[in-house]
Amino acid sequence: MRLYLKIIFIVIILIYSDDIFSQRKIIYGETLQTKEKDTIFLINGLLSTKYYESPIITSNVLNNKFEISYFSSYPQMYFLSWKSEQKDILFHEDPIFLDNSTTNIIARDKHCEVVGNSSIEYKKEFIPYMLNQSNYENINNYLFENGSNFDLKLSSYISHKTDSYVALWYLVMRFNENGYSPFYEKILNSFSKRIKSEKLWMILNDEFQKITIREDKKFPKLSLKNLDLNEDILTIPNAEYTLIDFWFSRCRPCLEQIPAMKVIYTNYNSRGFNIIGISTDKTLNIEIWKKRIVEKEIPWKNYLDENAILATNEKIFSFPTNFLLDKNGKILKKNIKIEDLEIFLKENLKE
Repeated sequence: MRLYLKIIFIVIILIYSDDIFSQRKIIYGETLQTKEKDTIFLINGLLSTKYYESPIITSNVLNNKFEISYFSSYPQMYFLSWKSEQKDILFHEDPIFLDNSTTNIIARDKHCEVVGNSSIEYKKEFIPYMLNQSNYENINNYLFENGSNFDLKLSSYISHKTDSYVALWYLVMRFNENGYSPFYEKILNSFSKRIKSEKLWMILNDEFQKITIREDKKFPKLSLKNLDLNEDILTIPNAEYTLIDFWFSRCRPCLEQIPAMKVIYTNYNSRGFNIIGISTDKTLNIEIWKKRIVEKEIPWKNYLDENAILATNEKIFSFPTNFLLDKNGKILKKNIKIEDLEIFLKENLKE
């Protein structure tokens, strides 16, 4: 009886394994003559491997030919990298979309031409739609120079193509670049029921739900370090409005705005305005952080989020990032410009 059960178990495992391996496919590729002998990498770029079933795909190129063994339960977005370039270029910025319909790749120096459904959507539908009635000819320039308008077009694209993995991957990128916003959450929830039942959407949704620093919510109690490097709970001061400023000691834009912030602090602190600084400096730069506070004569209280652990969890990757709080600690605005902050305080704080 035991032998019989063991045989049945082995047969089931073999059937299951065969099913998995039968779903893997070989994607054939070719390169230009300049890459006659090299190694090609399709990688996750700056995105976390958590979004991927196969975060890195690699193949040796010989006589301009290569083969990729591929399988994923949902379309994947990659970035092209060459072994011969890795000292100078980590990866190229044009995304590459692979799915289980992909049959062929032509790899050029900076991008790939891919035969597959997701790639066809990207080139024939997504790019034309996003660039239509814009002043841009390149989607990467559009994204870099006018991200807020890009996000509006992204939302519009999804509203008529709710099953788009291309658009979902772009939302993954935007969320990881800019952090949480109610608008991004609205976009996330506009996908179809089918997409919402699949792995990539659920991973992204889980990350959204874990964000604790969000507009219209009370700023959370954070365990940070004070100037003496002792653990301390951030305490929101008793003020009408408080600006929480995330920065670090080698951040030029952060340092450049300090003089203007000091003027606003001096003019409005007695009228109910306060500032709290949260540095995300690495351990090796802690002394520089302390030095900056003295050099710049920063009068407001500063905390340390050592090695940006908290900031990373909250998807705060660009600096400076700030949050304007009301007297109850509720977040009113994210990333208010310094000039707009002064106007706001002038209008809302009495002499």
